Amino acid sequence: MTDVYDPIETDPWDDVVARHESLLSDQLAYLAEHSDYYRRKFREWDVDPASITTLEAFREIPFTTKEDERRNQADPDPDQPLGAHQAVPTADLNRTISSSGTTGKPTYFGLTASDREHWNAVIKRCFYATGIRPEETVIFGVGQTMVPGGTPYFEAMTELGANVVPAGGGSTERLLDALQDLHAPVLFTTTSHLRYLTERAPEIIDRSVDELPAVKLIGGGGPGISSPEIRRTLYEAWDADLVRELMGLGDVVGCLWAECAAEAGMHYCGQGYAHVELLDPDTETVIPFEEGAEGELVYTPLGREATPLLRYRSGDYVRITGTDCECGRTSPRMQCIGRVDEMLIYKGMNVFPSAIRDVVAEVEGTLPYARVTVPDSDTVRFESPIPVTVVLDPDSDREADAVVEDAIDRVRSRLKVRIDPQPVSPSAIELSEYKTNLVEVESEATEA
Repeated sequence: MTDVYDPIETDPWDDVVARHESLLSDQLAYLAEHSDYYRRKFREWDVDPASITTLEAFREIPFTTKEDERRNQADPDPDQPLGAHQAVPTADLNRTISSSGTTGKPTYFGLTASDREHWNAVIKRCFYATGIRPEETVIFGVGQTMVPGGTPYFEAMTELGANVVPAGGGSTERLLDALQDLHAPVLFTTTSHLRYLTERAPEIIDRSVDELPAVKLIGGGGPGISSPEIRRTLYEAWDADLVRELMGLGDVVGCLWAECAAEAGMHYCGQGYAHVELLDPDTETVIPFEEGAEGELVYTPLGREATPLLRYRSGDYVRITGTDCECGRTSPRMQCIGRVDEMLIYKGMNVFPSAIRDVVAEVEGTLPYARVTVPDSDTVRFESPIPVTVVLDPDSDREADAVVEDAIDRVRSRLKVRIDPQPVSPSAIELSEYKTNLVEVESEATEA
């Protein structure tokens, strides 16, 4: 039996795309009238937005990037604090949030009251897909209220009808106590924080997480749960009933993708509010959403008023895991492989740090915390084996040399690259409560 939050989630995908095509004309007309930035860009591109009436013509429009946003906000006018792509008077803004700043200086996004309604509609679909139901108590573990996964998620989850407990931002002990005291079955936080709590709970509250009542774990804030080893570890450690992930971006909608009961990739949940494309980042050609396809996600918000974007390159590189599902949702499913700007090149072969982590995590005697070490932040090319910090499992009897050799062999076999593993104990790494960096700069690690 189909169980979705919004009937559009089961509409044929071709019908959804056709609907987006009809809505794009209105969004382009809005940009031409209200966005100083895009009026200028249309002139530079020699594009008449009124002539764009089909997706084929739409795909000829150049992209917008994060750097374009940063340049827009580098020296903003006081009347347009969000930059030249702020398309409403500041008085009409109803919320302003920012990116996390993990890939550079944070950028700010504005929402009008209408934008907030659109966000809430999509984010509710996402949380419902992950298994959260209106009657449940949810421990909300994200404390950074200004980021897209903070206040906007909290608001949408509350509108869904859940009893949402804002336990993030304080001490870890208080969050874990809230889980216990309120008998909360659901814990939402970042994937990194879930792993942090798993490791640290015994020393903080003198009990393991499987003694806590949370049986539904929802993670966001970066890829990770799609790794079979990480998912299995969370299932076993918490004795959980479900472990699912979701993701989005503040530039477009704070959450756009979410896993259903199949736990085989995140469904697109932004139907009617944002058009999504899959792009080959090298050739900049659009790729069909077909199982096995890989590429970068590109978005165009539909009906966005405050800070609308056009063909925005997200930087998220994904693999499509399916285009239909037993849950009844018809949108593409995907797993996020990593960030395009984090991709490494080993002797001409592309590889993502997250892929290395996931393969190393399969090695007996390791914990799923491997990360690449680079000499400086500009290093992306390697002719010699890529240095990788491998975290040894203290409960394993395997010798470190055997673990290292196994890691080398598995990565070479699966990813066609060579690594140079450096084994360390868990105490040698710093676990993050928000996002875990998969690439560590050698000089910064030495200073730390």
